[in-house]
Amino acid sequence: MKKIIYMVLLLAACKGPQKDKTPDTVANDTNPKTTAVDTAFIVREAGKGFYHTVYIEKNKAASSYKALLDFKYDHDDSVAYKANYKILKVRNPKPLKKYNLAGLPNTWLPLNLYKGKYYLYAPCNWGNIGIRTLTDSTLTYYSTDGPDIKPLLNFKKINPEKYEFQSKPFYQFVRSSNITIYIINPKKMIAVWEDRSLPVDYRYKLYVAKEQAGNFDMIVNDCKTGRTTEFDFDKVNFKVLIKGL
Repeated sequence: MKKIIYMVLLLAACKGPQKDKTPDTVANDTNPKTTAVDTAFIVREAGKGFYHTVYIEKNKAASSYKALLDFKYDHDDSVAYKANYKILKVRNPKPLKKYNLAGLPNTWLPLNLYKGKYYLYAPCNWGNIGIRTLTDSTLTYYSTDGPDIKPLLNFKKINPEKYEFQSKPFYQFVRSSNITIYIINPKKMIAVWEDRSLPVDYRYKLYVAKEQAGNFDMIVNDCKTGRTTEFDFDKVNFKVLIKGL
């Protein structure tokens, strides 16, 4: 009997410590042609019928990464865009005035600060994606209600790091949106957008041009089993970023 017990203990020791079935990192194999990339979890919580994670996605071939960079309107977004554009044309029956954007990129994705690094963000609620789009005649903010399109009223390039323009207001309590874009990193096309029509706490946003967004890893708020709050990023000192521009 003692010999049997000894053999059982010996086998258990040989196996070593058992790993957690839900480890803090997981190999992302969304694309079998790419090398697996470890994805680090920031938040992981589970319960009966509930599973929620927030993790850092480094694999540019991951579905969440592709979805953000190849952002397209779904059916509801397309319906909302067409409806808002009709309203825009009713209120502005004349052809919209066109402006030279002086090389400024058209599509901008939010950047967020976490532990000293900038990240793209795939939100729990895709309506919070926050993409902004400029054309030579319009500005579109994307929100939970879909794309809201407004005409440009003017546009001026102050210098290579600073652009100013106006658009019709997105909010009824202001006359117009006065916006300044500060290019704080021309190589990676990182910019601070200042919308002076908004309260101070919401006036500044950090963005990256879509063409350069692939330079950044992404934080994904995965809430497939049910909606939850968006991830709370670190605060950005915008006044320091735009000082001197």
